[in-house]
Amino acid sequence: MSGNVAVTAVRRISLAAVLALGACRGPQVAPQPAPTPVSSPTVAPIAAPVPFRLQLGAGHRLVTRSPAPSGCPGLDTVAVLGSGGAVRFLAYATTCATDGNDRLINGRHGVYRTAEDVPRERRAGAATVQTALGEAIVFMQPYSEYTNSSNHYTEPVSVITLRQPADPAYRTVVVLSEKGTLSLEQLTTLVREQLLAP
Repeated sequence: MSGNVAVTAVRRISLAAVLALGACRGPQVAPQPAPTPVSSPTVAPIAAPVPFRLQLGAGHRLVTRSPAPSGCPGLDTVAVLGSGGAVRFLAYATTCATDGNDRLINGRHGVYRTAEDVPRERRAGAATVQTALGEAIVFMQPYSEYTNSSNHYTEPVSVITLRQPADPAYRTVVVLSEKGTLSLEQLTTLVREQLLAP
């Protein structure tokens, strides 16, 4: 009889240990799946701090990057449009430093908190267009990468001054085709026709 009591006690202790270890591990979190292309045209929401919606075509997808804790940038989302084309949506807090907007190299494409942060020579050649989010300027800017070799690009950019900012620290949305995967005309059409108010 004492053997049965010992076995029962061991089983209870083992069960308690298993339950305790399970509780220590916490809930199991499933890994986030990679963004998949949409199978048909859709309207995708872009979240705070600058909420808006983007019309995506079949085969397009959104890739959202984590915002920087400093808010520089507070929004960083890429729309992959297929055929090698992509646009990046950025929003910078009014407290972000704008040093270096005249020298765009090695991953630095400009910190445009407002349209006034765009260097004067680029603003002088900019066109103004109306979007669902507010008035935008569109322009071309030079960009270079210096690693083992040097590569030079011209990329289209749009700085949209928000008509109704959801957060007063973020007054614009920058739309950029890094390394010029889209033309200025394509980017202009995108900001005029594919951006929607939240």
